[in-house]
Amino acid sequence: MTDQIPKSMRAAVVKDFNKGYEVRDVDVPTDLGPNDILVKIAAAGYCHTDLQVEQGVYESSGAKPGLVGSHEPAGEVVKVGSAADKSGIHVGDRVGSINTYAFCGECNACKTQGQQLCEKLVGMLGLTINGGFAQYMKADARVVAKIPDSVPWAEAAPLFCAGATVYGALLASGVKPGQWLAIVGIGGLGHLGVQYGKALGAKVVAIDNRKEGVETALSVPEHLRPDKTFVVDSAEAEKKVVEELQSSFYDSNPGVDRVVINAEARGLIKFSQQFLRKGGVLVDVGLPSEWTLEVDPFALSFKEQTVKGRLICTPEQSQDMINLHAKHGCKCYIEKTYGVEQINEMYEHYQRKDLKGRLCMVF
Repeated sequence: MTDQIPKSMRAAVVKDFNKGYEVRDVDVPTDLGPNDILVKIAAAGYCHTDLQVEQGVYESSGAKPGLVGSHEPAGEVVKVGSAADKSGIHVGDRVGSINTYAFCGECNACKTQGQQLCEKLVGMLGLTINGGFAQYMKADARVVAKIPDSVPWAEAAPLFCAGATVYGALLASGVKPGQWLAIVGIGGLGHLGVQYGKALGAKVVAIDNRKEGVETALSVPEHLRPDKTFVVDSAEAEKKVVEELQSSFYDSNPGVDRVVINAEARGLIKFSQQFLRKGGVLVDVGLPSEWTLEVDPFALSFKEQTVKGRLICTPEQSQDMINLHAKHGCKCYIEKTYGVEQINEMYEHYQRKDLKGRLCMVF
């Protein structure tokens, strides 16, 4: 298979910040370190962070024009480094990768929180080093997860950011079977979060300001659909949702047990705190780039709530995530797929307000 690897490939790179992308020929990254693998990309998802990379949000972290985008890659391993077998990864494996590349394994973050927070991380795929919008991509064998055959390529790719991020947030929330979980923001992350919450045994409330979001949450297999849904598209609707949820589910200390926020509106934490129970936990992964978030200090203290963040799940947890996805028949809603030459069409499509689920580049 190595003999069939070309010297150059087509790739979609950031043309310039806020100027879209250009497609050009670049070298295939065949020079592998011990833990590296070369993946022939089958699909690569487009994420909100991709949009932020193109807008220059990550310039201070190392993003620059000419970068190959996408941190949601999935494909077949075609070449491996000398130590890749220690991670159980071999030529022919179907794999996907979270954005973590070349962690040290020795720092405090690697040992206590997860390799995704490594203090000496070489780079992040699609953010600071080349990602999956290309025919081939170099990845870290210690980070990738094996993709079950039952999960199609286009559905698998977005799981390595959207799926891994919302799964990590669910774990960080500590949600337990039978508890009430509110998923706020039902886009690429949220529609997976609803399904994973149900798969973990929680009762789920799906909240979005667009009917398209709720429709996506209800389009999945019946056993993975939310128990309650709300479209909050006005101040009046917001008031009604708060009034209903803050008095529901429990005779004593009513409200939801956990909240995961996947959208970036600055008031969503404060909004969600109104129906989060005393002692409840809220995890925000919305990651706005242009403003700070609003927190209700009185709810925080008088209800002794916990508000926390999560970057993404660990490499080991990403394997658990995709295994859970396959076992429970979860579905990643792909609104449309594009070829590499259509990158700017996908870029424009992603910014539409009526977008459902995810967009994906396929090869």
